[in-house]
Amino acid sequence: MKPQILIELALLLILGTVMGLVMAVMANGFVEGVSSAANFRESAELLQFTVGGNAYSASSLVILLLAAAVVIALRRALKLDSWAGPADSILAAHTDSSDVDIKKGLASTLAAFTSAAGGGSVGQYGPLVHFGATVGSIFKKIGLNRISGDVFLGCGVAAAISAGFNAPLAGVIFAHEAILRHFSLRAVAPIFIASISASSFDQQLFPSSQSTFQTVANAPPLLQIVPYLIVAGIIFAGLALTFMLALRYAASVGKRIQSKKIEAPIVAAIVCGGLGIFVPEILGIGVGVVNELFQGAYDIQYVALILVLKLIMTALCIGFGLFGGVFSPALFIGVSAGALVSAILNLSAMASFNQVIMIAGMAAVSSSVIGAPISVILIVLELTGSYEYAVSAMVAVIVSSLITHRVFGLSYFDRQLKDRGVDMSLGREDIQLSRTQLSGFISQDCLIADASDSGDNLSQRMSEMQMTEAYIIGRDKVLIGKVDIFGAQRAGGEPIATELTKDPLVFKDTDSLKIALKSIENFVGESVPIVAEDGSFRGVLTEGMLFSAASSVKTAITKLEKE
Repeated sequence: MKPQILIELALLLILGTVMGLVMAVMANGFVEGVSSAANFRESAELLQFTVGGNAYSASSLVILLLAAAVVIALRRALKLDSWAGPADSILAAHTDSSDVDIKKGLASTLAAFTSAAGGGSVGQYGPLVHFGATVGSIFKKIGLNRISGDVFLGCGVAAAISAGFNAPLAGVIFAHEAILRHFSLRAVAPIFIASISASSFDQQLFPSSQSTFQTVANAPPLLQIVPYLIVAGIIFAGLALTFMLALRYAASVGKRIQSKKIEAPIVAAIVCGGLGIFVPEILGIGVGVVNELFQGAYDIQYVALILVLKLIMTALCIGFGLFGGVFSPALFIGVSAGALVSAILNLSAMASFNQVIMIAGMAAVSSSVIGAPISVILIVLELTGSYEYAVSAMVAVIVSSLITHRVFGLSYFDRQLKDRGVDMSLGREDIQLSRTQLSGFISQDCLIADASDSGDNLSQRMSEMQMTEAYIIGRDKVLIGKVDIFGAQRAGGEPIATELTKDPLVFKDTDSLKIALKSIENFVGESVPIVAEDGSFRGVLTEGMLFSAASSVKTAITKLEKE
């Protein structure tokens, strides 16, 4: 074996191990920090009062208002216009540079921690995923040149999921399924190492940490439960759609409120914190409540109440700027919906499947929201250790994902990107073409003339330079127009300004290859002028140059995905 190969393997091992260690420590620090904050919040007795003979504390409202103030101060101090999440990780993995904004990524993780610790109805896994991508981007700057940027991102994401759920297989699949969206030998090895390392360090350094969710019941025979799971999958799909639409609607309302100089996070903190005084189950991550739902600790009416309020409060908090993830709330909503479906089956004396339906609901809703059905099924398998649970969840996941994909899209993150003008369904090539500007493909090989030049003189110059087009440039290099050889001949001894081509195709240097390819479909001519924002002439783009650039992008992506 060549020494270079041994060195590269050693560096891969070191890189994956170090990244796994970093993410194991950070993920557990995030989760344990949020859990400790939740315990403090629940035990605090600030501003106590009595309503209807029952004692309440306004601790949730006070603490969440403080958290909102910290989030606002953080955003202002760092001059950020928005926070970053998994959608940004996906986009970064599909661009040529694969760079994540490190400052925004770290700040977003801190904002999400603050929101979750303060009791905001937000999740923790989405921020951890993007933090993993941010760590991957940091490692990229000091890592191996032979490893592409998207693999570094994938390593960080896989380690985050592996440490967060203690599910190394799910971490590997999630990185490929939700972030990279392709499988290659080049990417599998370092991502596997990072994921396994994160899980190993998690078990070694934090042995007291238990599984996120505890289930005890055995799954019934698959044939017996499949019909109910299919019907339940339709219900879960409707709930996932409602959740995602509520998130988008709340975000639009939050922007309108913010435009009126009202701090939307404060509004969300007042509403969520106020309701949390009377219904504390809607606050925070909700892991404890989910486990209590598994144990049947709530009556059916109260489950319905916290399901509705959790959905609304999550949309409110995230949409109004109390930044956090959507994965944990989706798990909460799915388990609550599963509990309701189970109760209905019990009341109708059809069957009693309780936990298996709740697990299926958790998997179905979350997979539809994050767009990673295989990963979620593996999470179920690794969390429960039950093949029967995983297969049962698969039925509901398939039904729910098919419906939500048709109606809404692959995931909430994909819809966020589509709102920004990036359609992930068109693939990596389309994204790269849309993000590659024409400024890198400008040629100066063209004929430039003055508006006062005669047609005869220009015709002679065209003949000498073997060109059929010329560009008329005025003061400050501003493009006046374009004239072809037939126009020059018609002008004869007169100035060519009288024979300029009407409405010629013109590109800006900031236009993308995708725009150029679309615009040039019906183009007839030698080249297209490219101008700056101020209208000054930069050069030209020929069809050959354009198709060569597009071919280079396609070749690079094919190589990336096939290696």
